[in-house]
Amino acid sequence: MRKTLFEIPIPFLQKSIPIYSYGFMLMIAFLVAIFIARQRAKKENIDPNKISDLGIYIVCAGIFGARLFFVIQFFDNYKNDLFGIFKIYEGGLVYYGGLFAGIIAACIFIKKYQLPFLKILDIIAPSVALGLGIGRIGCFLNGCCFGKLASHIPWAIAFPKTLDKAGMVDGSPAFLHQYELGLIHLSDTHALPIHPTQLYSFLSDVVLFFILSTFFKYRRRNGEVVLLFGVLYPVIRFSMELLRGDNPLLFDSFTIAQIISISLFLVSLPLFIVLRLKTSGIRNAV
Repeated sequence: MRKTLFEIPIPFLQKSIPIYSYGFMLMIAFLVAIFIARQRAKKENIDPNKISDLGIYIVCAGIFGARLFFVIQFFDNYKNDLFGIFKIYEGGLVYYGGLFAGIIAACIFIKKYQLPFLKILDIIAPSVALGLGIGRIGCFLNGCCFGKLASHIPWAIAFPKTLDKAGMVDGSPAFLHQYELGLIHLSDTHALPIHPTQLYSFLSDVVLFFILSTFFKYRRRNGEVVLLFGVLYPVIRFSMELLRGDNPLLFDSFTIAQIISISLFLVSLPLFIVLRLKTSGIRNAV
């Protein structure tokens, strides 16, 4: 865990600018995802500059939607500290909130510039998967999105107790969570071992990226790649939620992310099957 990746000193002021690992990895995720999407767009005779512009739209909308979803889900943590809503660099983004906001932004952009809708979604879908994966490294370094207790596995992670500048305990999120449950004491130096769900998600999303990139070559119609994303990513996210220790259950059954995963899967799967089984092999220009 390393919330602050490094600091940039300011000459003559004896101060420095902290570079937070969470925000830094989001930036890396954006740059890598855009680069790959631009390369794929060139091969499909789409102006790569339009992909770059679209990426900016999606990222801005995605961060807003992801943060809004997180604040709504955990509003009790912010009702007495409204300024904390804007501390995105500390973590706290819900990917489904970002995904839906990004889709809305993409639809508006694509319609505005009259681009082939389904083809553009297919082009960016693998990049979205990879971007999500890289972002999970930021979650790991930040300590958020942590897993359940897992002392029985050799690769379990024990996040440390962290202190703020005043010497008060301010983390890690897993440490504070276990302390609130009475599982550890403030005198302990580390939380109990837990599943490294952030790394599980990273690996799963990278695999998803390669699956979608490979399938892209064999799609019969535009729209199949993004629908395959809509089939496979919910399976990944639903599974990860089973191991997550930070998301509350609704009605003692599923987390919000699991409910959305089920819904997205049930919508995407039949559409993918119908589109895939259509007899014509000619790709739509839609």
